[in-house]
Amino acid sequence: MKSPVIDCHAQWGSGESGAQLRTPVDYSLDVLLARATEAGIDQSCIMAPRNDFYEGKNKEVARLCEKHPGQLIGFAVHSPQREKGRLKPMLVEEVRVMGLKGVKCDGHPTRELLDVVGEFKIVVIYYPDPDEGINAGRMYHNMARAYPQVNFIIPHLGSFRSLVWWAHMETIDLVKRYPNVFAETSGVVAHDYLKRAAQELPANKILFGSYAPELDPRVEIYAVKLLSLPEPQEAKVLGGNIRHLLG
Repeated sequence: MKSPVIDCHAQWGSGESGAQLRTPVDYSLDVLLARATEAGIDQSCIMAPRNDFYEGKNKEVARLCEKHPGQLIGFAVHSPQREKGRLKPMLVEEVRVMGLKGVKCDGHPTRELLDVVGEFKIVVIYYPDPDEGINAGRMYHNMARAYPQVNFIIPHLGSFRSLVWWAHMETIDLVKRYPNVFAETSGVVAHDYLKRAAQELPANKILFGSYAPELDPRVEIYAVKLLSLPEPQEAKVLGGNIRHLLG
């Protein structure tokens, strides 16, 4: 049987663009699903785009996933800084009641968030934006060691649109060092770094993501296919790995 193709990083709903700050967006489900179908994607992990607060947005994502259980997998989004002190009760409801499978961090993960995530053993997506100027990617060393039970996904191989080349290299090093850190493939414009990741990392440490519909999943999946991985390894990258992480 064909292994399912699962996009581990897609967005739905209204908010602010992650690529063009202060630019309002309203991502259409019809566009997301149509492009996913054309790209050969069976399921998409969806989450809200950037917002000031996320409790209501996460409920909307959960309701949408209930309507499309064969096509959508829901992730929560939270800001550990703006929602400080309220994360545990929200995540308890979102994971145990609403069935969301992971959390994306808008801002550096805190102990408050990671303690809950560690208890539930759900996946964390966190992009250590090199533009933050605090070497946020290097803080992954502390998180990965302190929370070995938490699986972390670094989007864009560490640098959206390959704006900072060394962030790609640091991400490859992090994924090599820590069994609970994984690299996601979307938005890597400098394809040679994606090739380097495929050469230096085991296939089970790389996850296909598209960042749809901000980016086109038809393009992003082709970037993975251009790696010309052996079929069993490609199947892991395109869906097997995230399926395993989500249980």
